[in-house]
Amino acid sequence: MYPTIEQAFQIVNNLKIKNKTLSTAESCTGGLIASSITDIPGASKIFLGGVVVYATEIKRKILNIPEETFKHGVISSEMAITMALAVKYLTGSDYSIATTGNLGPDTMEEKPAGLIYIAVATPENVFVKELKFQGDRYFNKINATNEAFNFLIEKIV
Repeated sequence: MYPTIEQAFQIVNNLKIKNKTLSTAESCTGGLIASSITDIPGASKIFLGGVVVYATEIKRKILNIPEETFKHGVISSEMAITMALAVKYLTGSDYSIATTGNLGPDTMEEKPAGLIYIAVATPENVFVKELKFQGDRYFNKINATNEAFNFLIEKIV
């Protein structure tokens, strides 16, 4: 159930071929995306860095998320988009990916457990996806990472 090595390999290989770079801003996935990418030999050629911004205050301090974004909540498409753009700007990467959500088991900000947002920023645009999982924290984290990889692979053109 761990994120597939094939997905991470495909991301690293595709970005190396295109001579493009990647950065990550992770909340609910807790660094699993960055960890999985750096498991691949040659990742240092494409991966500039990542941040795990779990606490709201760290989102403000590290990524400089504007207060206006927090009005939508930390579990929102707006937050995912802003995180992806912020880490892309911070690192100067060509692509970035961000995750935010509620792994569960309890409701948070009136958002149900299993609600996840993933944003991918490309050189030209930013895309966001909403996911809803029914599993436990571990299941939701692994599946969010797998879906994030699929989303990123789809957007690397």
